[in-house]
Parts: sequence; structure tokens; C-alpha cells
Amino acid sequence: MCRHGGSTGLRAPSWAGRSPGENCQHLLARDVGLPLCQALVEAQDGSPDRVVELLLPIRYRLVQIGGSNAQRDVFNQLLIHAALNCSSGLHKHVARSLLMERDALKPNSPLTARLIRKAAAVHLLQ
Repeated sequence: MCRHGGSTGLRAPSWAGRSPGENCQHLLARDVGLPLCQALVEAQDGSPDRVVELLLPIRYRLVQIGGSNAQRDVFNQLLIHAALNCSSGLHKHVARSLLMERDALKPNSPLTARLIRKAAAVHLLQ
């Protein structure tokens, strides 16, 4: 964090002068933050296949950005919803796998039960 530096006021934090390879926050922003933000834009633009392509590789790294489990769960829900709405059959299989994982981690969740029913309906329509 910034510290008071005598008469000159604030000084940059010690990590600010490091090269990007030494700056963990820079790497986190690049490797997790950027794809996460891109996925949000793609979701807004109605591109569920792209959302899955962006979120699936980073989903286990989301814990690194901080926040509560509930806050990070929003991104998992986004991934599931996107996978359910994809044109790709492969992504629909991903959705079902994500839902089975979610059901194992959050048994008796009404949200998960609704999403599983939606996945079953999507599967029947395919």
C-alpha cells in the first residue's frame, strides 16, 4: 500500500516498480480479470458460446480475485447459464457436468434443482 513519505507526500507501493513478471496482481488481472471481464461483455452481447470459452479455463482460479463464496458463485452461475444456452452440444454437456458438480457441493439447493430441470428440458429439445 502507499505510505506517507516525509515532505514529498505519497510514495508508490514497493511492488509498483517491478516488471510485470514479478507483479502478482498484474498477472492476476491479465490471466483471470481480463477473461472474466470479457466474459461479462460477451454475456451482455448474447454470445453464450464465447462466455463458456472464456470462463471455463479460469473457473477454478476465480478464488484468487477475492470476494465471498457467494460473490464468486455469481460467475459460476453465469458459466452454467451460458453453457445451457450454447449452440454447441459439447457446451451443453459441460453445463450438465457443472450442474452435477454444483449439486454435489451444494446438495438440496433449490437453484441447482431448477437448473438441472432446465438442463433436462434443453437436452430433450435437442
